[in-house]
Amino acid sequence: MKEVLAEKLYSIGCVKIGEFKLTSGLTSPIYVDLRILPSYPREFKWIIGKVIEVLKGVNFDVVCGLAVGGIPLATAVAYELEKPLIYVRKKAKEHGTMRLIEGVFEKGMKAIIVDDVATTGSTLIRGVKALQGNGIDVEAALVIVDREQGAGEALKQLKVPLLRLSTLRELLEDLFNKGYISYETFLKVRNYLEGVCGHA
Repeated sequence: MKEVLAEKLYSIGCVKIGEFKLTSGLTSPIYVDLRILPSYPREFKWIIGKVIEVLKGVNFDVVCGLAVGGIPLATAVAYELEKPLIYVRKKAKEHGTMRLIEGVFEKGMKAIIVDDVATTGSTLIRGVKALQGNGIDVEAALVIVDREQGAGEALKQLKVPLLRLSTLRELLEDLFNKGYISYETFLKVRNYLEGVCGHA
């Protein structure tokens, strides 16, 4: 499954090699842009199917997307599973309801959080705290790609497991093994990832 995921993401331009500044402020030679994924319905549908497989065995009442990248993914998952959808805004509205969480929910509900990519986990942690602050239990957080730069450990402190379809290192290895990137590129990015993720 992970080899196919790498191929699909690379073929539609979701995985880019170059020099990129991440949300966390870090610079990276590899970038995963899943915001364009819904523009490719076949690949999007396949990935949503894999997300649903990963979620088997997780007990939850509501699906929560994180703005912006997690909302299309969470919407598709909620639709397929016939579960309610809520989402956490980047910041509370400054007018109207002034809400940080949009959608209908009740205290005591069990939620899963869906986002596109995890780096340090700052966005996921903000989402978890927003839900917990409103009386919602977070059963798990799920991302398509985990960059392994601290998100899993940070969420563990909040007793929230991080589920993923793939790590960035796995994507890199699969792209190299399939001939999509050169050995030189593979080494450059691998060395970067080992520096920021450790050697585990």
